[in-house]
This record gives sequence, C-alpha cells and structure tokens, in this order.
Amino acid sequence: MMVSQALEPLLDGPRISTSSELFDRLKEPILQLGFDRYELRLKPGRNVPERNELVIGNYPQAWHEAYEQAGYVRIDPVMLHCMHNVTPIVWTERLYSSPQQHSLRALAVAHGLEHGVTFALHGPQGQFGTLGLNLQAHDADQAQATIRHHMGTLSILRDAALQAALTLMVPPAPATQVKLTQREKEILRWGAFGKTSWEISNICCCSEANVDYHFKNIRRKFSVTTRSAAVVQALSMQLIQI
Repeated sequence: MMVSQALEPLLDGPRISTSSELFDRLKEPILQLGFDRYELRLKPGRNVPERNELVIGNYPQAWHEAYEQAGYVRIDPVMLHCMHNVTPIVWTERLYSSPQQHSLRALAVAHGLEHGVTFALHGPQGQFGTLGLNLQAHDADQAQATIRHHMGTLSILRDAALQAALTLMVPPAPATQVKLTQREKEILRWGAFGKTSWEISNICCCSEANVDYHFKNIRRKFSVTTRSAAVVQALSMQLIQI
C-alpha cells in the first residue's frame, strides 16, 4: 500500500469520535513512513494544566513518569521550540546544552527516544500541542535522511492529526445551547488553573460546599462527569478564557 493510500482513512474516513479511533487511524501511516512510536498531545490552551490534555500514542509509560517527575517540560528544547514556532524540529544532540538538558537527552536515549521529529500543533482557537514521531535508526544521519524524505507527507499527517484531535475536544453542541452564570464561569475559570474547591472557596469568598454545588451544575450543563472535561468544553466553546 502506498503511503498516500494509508493517509486516506485519516483524511477522508468517517468522523473520529474517540481517542482510540484516532490512535488506530494514525498508527498505520506512521508505521508505513518508517516510524515505530508516536505521541500526540493537545490542550485547549497553552496555559491549561496537563491533566486537561488530550494524549494519544505509544511512548513508554516509564518515560512519561520520569519526565513529569523531573519537571523537564520547563527546559525541554523541543517543547520550547514548539511553543513559539510552527516549524518541525528534528531531535539532535546539539539541541541540548545545559546540564539539565543533557540529563533529559540521556533519559530519552535510555527509553529508545533518540531519533525523531516533533511537529508543533497550533489550533484556530489557541489550542496547543505537539506531534512527536520516533524512529529507530543506525545513526543520526540515517534518521535525518528518512525524516527529510517524508517531510511533505509528514506535514499532511500533522494537519490531519490536528484536525482530528480538535474534533475530540470541541463539543458538537453550539455554545448558545450552554448557558453559564457569571458565578459558574468564575468558578470554572479558577478550575482551569488547577485550583481545588477549597482554594476556589477562599478566592471567591464562599463555602467549599457552594463551590462543589456549582461544579455539579456545570458538569450537568455540559453532560460530563469530571471538572476537567467541563473545562475543556468551556475553553473550546470560548465560554471562559485563561
């Protein structure tokens, strides 16, 4: 099967409605392009807490745990590039200069994430994320040759993946069908910043029970079961801003 044919289910297939469907649709073309692992991450906004992030892929779980525990997101040169650019960035040794960054690079290599490329994802309503593609190669020259050879197709894949991921984050109901009170918007906005019910109660000068009551009504209005899901929908529908 040609690579262009492998992209067809992602570009022209049925609407993707679950993260598992998107994982399956991405996996086939990515494998055919010579990459063995990938990870798509997308948040409703750049400053949204990571727990509200859509994460799809097959990077090692041990890598995630070590990366998050060390707080490498603050100094990761790949992530810093993607936050301020739309161009892809190839993983090379020269990106890592500080002692912390060298430790990050060593951790990535230890988990088989030595060679690859990351695409920045910037959505039309301020959504932000990355699409990382990992491949096994004999050396950096071989890896970069493979990436350059497929860059055009990878760019199409990036756009298709972003569009599909956006459909998972944007609720089907129009914003006019969800009405939040000013108090609910205020409380939900603080929830988007990761504040607990106790912290919000102190900020808003009300009881913790009152905050939980408002969150219960908010979840009901969005037909979701978690605060983070309500935050994602409210940000996507531009009912709140951060």
